[in-house]
Amino acid sequence: MSRPVCLVSGSSSGIGAATVAEFAAHGCDIALNYNSGRERAEAIALELRRQHGVEVLTIGADLAQREAPFHLVDQTFAHFGRLDVAISNSGVSNLLRDARGKVVRYRFHETPIDHLDQEMERVLSLNLLGAYRLAQRSLKLMIDQAQRELDAGAQPAHRSILFISSISDVAPDSTRIPYGVSKAGLNHVVAGAAFEGGAYGITVNALRPGVVDTPITTRPSGIANEETGKEYTVAEIYDLMALGGSQPIRRIGKPEEIAAAAYAFTHLPYMTGQLIAVDGGFTLINGFPNRELFFQEGLRRRRQGQR
Repeated sequence: MSRPVCLVSGSSSGIGAATVAEFAAHGCDIALNYNSGRERAEAIALELRRQHGVEVLTIGADLAQREAPFHLVDQTFAHFGRLDVAISNSGVSNLLRDARGKVVRYRFHETPIDHLDQEMERVLSLNLLGAYRLAQRSLKLMIDQAQRELDAGAQPAHRSILFISSISDVAPDSTRIPYGVSKAGLNHVVAGAAFEGGAYGITVNALRPGVVDTPITTRPSGIANEETGKEYTVAEIYDLMALGGSQPIRRIGKPEEIAAAAYAFTHLPYMTGQLIAVDGGFTLINGFPNRELFFQEGLRRRRQGQR
């Protein structure tokens, strides 16, 4: 019997690269997708073959393009003859760069319409539509496999679709609303696909990371160190926030931790339609753990007559 096959989009760096390594370590054959990082992808594939003896197929595809997600899934199935796990991981932030390469930030009410249109097109074409199309084709092929098993009188094997989403679906930031919109849209995809796949033993869930130390969080934050004048990265800002008590686990996440969660969530046959945060407790919404901080701020505001 052939090994289980796991397809991971956007898997040439960061969380995606850690995820294919996790699944390969558990004996899965891998479909490794890259957009522009072909050399990185080939190097990862070579190492996974060497370490774990699994088969790794590398496929270049820009999932922001309309047909690319369908072709990616079809190529995977044509090569391996099966698809057991499909993980939608590709994603970009909405922030754009100007002609000098500097990241441009606008607050929601100040964003020029043309700029907003470009931000929305950037994130919706990949984060939402690309993920939607990848899941749609994966679900179709998985249902086809399950139906053949049913026709043969067998119980369908458990198969799984997982979206690597984000806690930005609920955590607001006035300069990153388009990104949050793209991630929040996936929540309904999860629910609808879970209803359809359940009868065939197919589970559909979303893993919602908090801030993780990846290439996307090494971008400038827009906040400078007052002593050195050097601009903090996004990762540095949130690491300092965590240290200061913004979440119970006082550091940001590691790609390997998200990858371990991805493997676990795709191997739970009785869990489906769930939106699960892996975020160090960042989205604990009540203020009780930081009550002293908020209490002192409330006193300060009352003394100054602020609301």
